[in-house]
Amino acid sequence: MHWRRTRLFNLGLGLLLAALTACGGTQPQSPPSEALVVQVADGDTVTLEGGQKVRLLGIDAPELEKEGRPADFLAHKAKEELTKLAQGKKVRLEYDRLRYDQYGRLLAYLFLPTGAMVNAELVRQGLARVYVIPPNIRYQEALLEAQRQALEARRGIWQQALKQDEPYYVGNKSTLRLHRPQCPLGQKMAPANRVKFYSLKDAYLQGYSPCRTCKP
Repeated sequence: MHWRRTRLFNLGLGLLLAALTACGGTQPQSPPSEALVVQVADGDTVTLEGGQKVRLLGIDAPELEKEGRPADFLAHKAKEELTKLAQGKKVRLEYDRLRYDQYGRLLAYLFLPTGAMVNAELVRQGLARVYVIPPNIRYQEALLEAQRQALEARRGIWQQALKQDEPYYVGNKSTLRLHRPQCPLGQKMAPANRVKFYSLKDAYLQGYSPCRTCKP
């Protein structure tokens, strides 16, 4: 009788798995390696054919106007350039350690048919800054080199981003975020992670990105 119960259990389990598969109960498909970009939302977010949204990895473009808040400097220019670079084109997507963010968007580096990386091109033009979030650091050095070029030439956002209004700034070596001296988030960091910068340029050249709360 025991073998009959086992056989019936296995048969029932098999039928259940088959039903789940038929109803879409399998694991989601792997992220695409190539896809057509059909829409650009802002300077660092696109939509692929099929509806999947992609957040470009390793960068942060100026924010568009939202909820009564005005657009950041060159936000519309960043969106226009990303549209020019990628919309209507089939791009290659490369991923890092984490492939999705908390909003369900894919996190990817986009490459054009020419081999150029869209993420780095936006940074090189000064229309986005490096914004690395570990463990997604595969192209950190390439993006930093693009940022150095834009920063030294004072292109795009760097026409304004280097204006200092604090005697110094505090960086977090763990997160690579830069804070104003009185920022609550900066004050919470471990002492071992604190590094003081008297020059915004030095901080950005080393890959630090401004805190989104205190916005140095």
